[in-house]
Amino acid sequence: MPGISPIIGRTEAEAEQKYREIADLVTIDKALDFLGRFFDHHDFSQYPLDEPFPELNDIGSNSFRSGTDKIKKDARERGLTLREVALQAATPRGNFIGTPEQVANQIEEWFERKGSDGFIIHSDLPSGLHDFVDLVVPILQAKGIYRQDYEYETLRENLGVPIPQNRYQTKTVNV
Repeated sequence: MPGISPIIGRTEAEAEQKYREIADLVTIDKALDFLGRFFDHHDFSQYPLDEPFPELNDIGSNSFRSGTDKIKKDARERGLTLREVALQAATPRGNFIGTPEQVANQIEEWFERKGSDGFIIHSDLPSGLHDFVDLVVPILQAKGIYRQDYEYETLRENLGVPIPQNRYQTKTVNV
């Protein structure tokens, strides 16, 4: 199941404000370090932050090649500075930012297109999980793609997975 970090606001502006709060927590030094991971741990601190993204030629030819090629192409086409690229890499805008309806619609689209039949929800905001449960789950339930009730108490039971024998459990003897 894919993990998502929905950022939910009662309005698009509120969702955007919450995203900015998270993004503003990242220092430029941390963003440069994060970006460097994709480029074979290249040291980006040697370049001016507010000039065009540097030409790196073959740097980034490791397992992140398609990602680093995309970063370089995007920076070149959009005329982005190193600062902009680093901050975008460290605080990517996911598909799940917006109003409860927008987030629910995005989840529904993934579900209906067989992109996922479930999600792992996590949040960078203290209110994030509550926002999802209180604002998005009722919409998903109304759409019929999120259960309202479960037959059993545990995930294991609802999935029909038996409890494995515990090899450390002492055997009981019937007298």
